[in-house]
Amino acid sequence: MSYFRMLFRSNGQFGQRVSQHWLSIAASLVLSTTSVYAMGLSAEEEEVALNLANKQLWQQNKAAHQSGPHPLNVQTLSVELEERKKGTQQRRAKVYQFNYHTQRSRLVLIDLKINATVSILNIDTVHLPLNNDEIATARTMVENDLTIMNKLNAIRLRRGLPSLDKLSTLEVKASIFEPSNPSHECAVQRCALLSLFDQTRTVFSVEPLVNLQSQTVTTLQQSL
Repeated sequence: MSYFRMLFRSNGQFGQRVSQHWLSIAASLVLSTTSVYAMGLSAEEEEVALNLANKQLWQQNKAAHQSGPHPLNVQTLSVELEERKKGTQQRRAKVYQFNYHTQRSRLVLIDLKINATVSILNIDTVHLPLNNDEIATARTMVENDLTIMNKLNAIRLRRGLPSLDKLSTLEVKASIFEPSNPSHECAVQRCALLSLFDQTRTVFSVEPLVNLQSQTVTTLQQSL
């Protein structure tokens, strides 16, 4: 069963909310451990699928929020092989993407036999799992936030550990954050929740929360 399929219920809505965000952390690691996100595809097939998906225009929707130019632009979140029904010879790739300009998600289905786009399906959620570029962006934003870093270093000082200016010496687990409160900004925007562990596998009480859409940093505790 494909990774993204497991994350959706039969009605197409995203499954369990990440108020229990530890489950989402585990899920995000499955995705982040793949180098280029391709599942079941050859490098050539992945390249074909990506190129075809990126050529497809995004559907214009008057109701869609237009946020203007954004440093993350369009992100490809996953490229995977579609499960093939028994008795069929088709080979198709599913490309999941998010557009930070319109704040819309979509699934582009690619026929790898004829190298053509089959369909484009809008997905009614911003809470698809993070890709490596988004995680790297979130890490950098946390490292550049003096308030967050000072809080982390205060905890390290109490543990008898030296201060740090980068997260490279910590284990960082990042997940998409979907709050249970619908009025929370992360209910409608992509946010990365970072859980940090030191060398002893002790988790920090400070959990940075990065709004990738507004490019702002706070903590989970402050945001609730």
